[in-house]
Amino acid sequence: MGNAAVKLDTSQPYAAELIELNDVEKQLAELRAKHGTVPDYTSKEGYACGKASIKELTSYRTGTDKARLAITKPHREFIDQVNQYAKSLIAEIEKLEAPHRDAKQEVDEAEKRKKEERIARLREKLHKEVTSYLDTAMGLDSAGLVELIDAAEAIDTENYFDVTKEAEDEKARVLRELRDQHSRAQERERLAAERAELERQKAELERLKAQQAPAEPTAGDVATAGGTDFSQEDSDDWEGMGSALQDVPSADPFGDALEDLQCLGLDPSQAVDVLSAIQRGDVRHIAFHR
Repeated sequence: MGNAAVKLDTSQPYAAELIELNDVEKQLAELRAKHGTVPDYTSKEGYACGKASIKELTSYRTGTDKARLAITKPHREFIDQVNQYAKSLIAEIEKLEAPHRDAKQEVDEAEKRKKEERIARLREKLHKEVTSYLDTAMGLDSAGLVELIDAAEAIDTENYFDVTKEAEDEKARVLRELRDQHSRAQERERLAAERAELERQKAELERLKAQQAPAEPTAGDVATAGGTDFSQEDSDDWEGMGSALQDVPSADPFGDALEDLQCLGLDPSQAVDVLSAIQRGDVRHIAFHR
């Protein structure tokens, strides 16, 4: 530590008050030389020497602290006076300031309430004009959803003021959901159309098979096989006919025709449609070109 008395500019305020502390600083070099080494306290001589060092250093320490308190006492008293004086002035100023703050706060809170109410109305409008598209979309087919998407894309979000960002985000969310619903609706309609077509083909096939099936013989009807007439009334004839029919392959004109058309390149659905048209008389001649 340097010599504070040398460094100190005595022309500065309070310089004279530090002289006592400067004297202590001057003695620090001597104190370091005398007490800087800790003796062996386990020996009698070392213990006595160390005890003397503690006594002298304690005296310097407490004396320095007393000097500090003595030097700063008038300043501390002055600071206390300044603090008390300033506090009383601040209290008087606050009495003038408080009504202004209260009046301002009342206006600010009223404006805040108005803004909150305005935002609430805008959010209600947002729900009615944008979010409600999702409610409208319920039950619509893909064509209806396309129209709804077009309408949603035309929504103007500039009139939502305080919640413009919310409106833009909600519009984007609604459009994403509507487009997802449209994709799902298209898939449902495609599957439904396929099922309907399969059912139509199945029904048409059953109808054509029913038309091609031979009528059940009634009592008294005569069946012919190999040039021989058989009557249901003649049981012996029918017993012989049973064994003869086992050797005759079953005829399926519709199935054969269906197979022929597929061999010519038509898929099953087209083949059924062609045979149905032939049955109705809509088609009398079919030509295939290779």
